[in-house]
Amino acid sequence: MQLFFLLLAALILGWYLQYLILKRKIEKKTDTGSHLEEVREEVARVIIELNQTTERNIALIEDRISCLRELLSTADKKIGLLKRESEKHEVSQRVYSKLSARPVVNAAKEENPKKDNQKEILRLHLSGFTPRIIAKRVGLSLGEVELIISLSERKQ
Repeated sequence: MQLFFLLLAALILGWYLQYLILKRKIEKKTDTGSHLEEVREEVARVIIELNQTTERNIALIEDRISCLRELLSTADKKIGLLKRESEKHEVSQRVYSKLSARPVVNAAKEENPKKDNQKEILRLHLSGFTPRIIAKRVGLSLGEVELIISLSERKQ
């Protein structure tokens, strides 16, 4: 019977030890302070990672913005250069078109006005006007008027 009580005492002691062990495990699992601390640490780590990722993304965006600004600056310069070149080209086109149109018209007109100018110069010279006054009236230079007068005097 002693053995029975001894075994019973050992069994009760074993159950009591199991009870204490389970109680500790349950207290650890249900302890809000330790869970709360673990959650806080995890949240802090996540926030740190988010901040680092955000800073990296901001740096990348700022780099891209600076590259785009440089590209825009280059494009603006090229656009300005192209505008100036196109304006020069338009002006030269207008000038060339005017120049190409003039000789055809002027070629026929130039011979008659020259002969008329020569006759007018000689008539004014014979009337007694000075070469300066004749040059002003006809719209030619003084040298041209004097040349026409001297050539006509040699012919006579």
